[in-house]
Amino acid sequence: MTRSRPALELKGRMLPITRVRVLEADPASVRAQLAEMVRQMPQAVKGMAVVIDSDIDADLAALLTAFREVGIQPLAVSDGPLADAARASGLPVVSKDSGKAAPAPAPARAVATAPAPVVAAARKPAKVVADPIRSGQQVYAEDCDLIVLNTVSPGAEVIADGCIHIYGKLAGRALAGVKGDESARIFCRKLDAELVAIAGSDAVAEQIKAGPVNEPALAWLDGGRLKIEAHKI
Repeated sequence: MTRSRPALELKGRMLPITRVRVLEADPASVRAQLAEMVRQMPQAVKGMAVVIDSDIDADLAALLTAFREVGIQPLAVSDGPLADAARASGLPVVSKDSGKAAPAPAPARAVATAPAPVVAAARKPAKVVADPIRSGQQVYAEDCDLIVLNTVSPGAEVIADGCIHIYGKLAGRALAGVKGDESARIFCRKLDAELVAIAGSDAVAEQIKAGPVNEPALAWLDGGRLKIEAHKI
């Protein structure tokens, strides 16, 4: 019997992925922090896709269980001390820097070659959104800045390859420079975010609350470290 319609359809979509860096191997400490994250931002945690990044040895099985119990979805593990355990459990291992599949070790006699030049994508005019971005909505500005003239509600997500400007309250998630642009910045008129990220470096609500909450703010990278300070826009 011939099918009248295809069984599958492929659609391109930008999937935001958060890197979770393991700083403490103690499972109890990890569970306690996850419980606090769930208390503060339940909508952001549930369904969050993550790559686990660690420079220390830890019980990967325990980490996976703890993440999945609160609704976090581990997609891969960064190359490092947890790589072998990840492969054994069927999880992909990706490069620490790029998020791409980690390369196999080069043969001992391989000859090094110069890397190909990186061609930056042409920057498009900024994408402007006038309406409020409501819980469950996601807006992505590909190869350009994103300007939001209204609020970003809890559970909503704004993503840009360039900078993000929010002329209202940021209560959801904002991810700028998602293709690796470390010069990207996030500006908002009132900061109360669930997550802020630039080029893969992020801060969650409990970290953000130590800064200029409910004030105009600027987030940027300084030497690869995410900084958030009060800033008039």
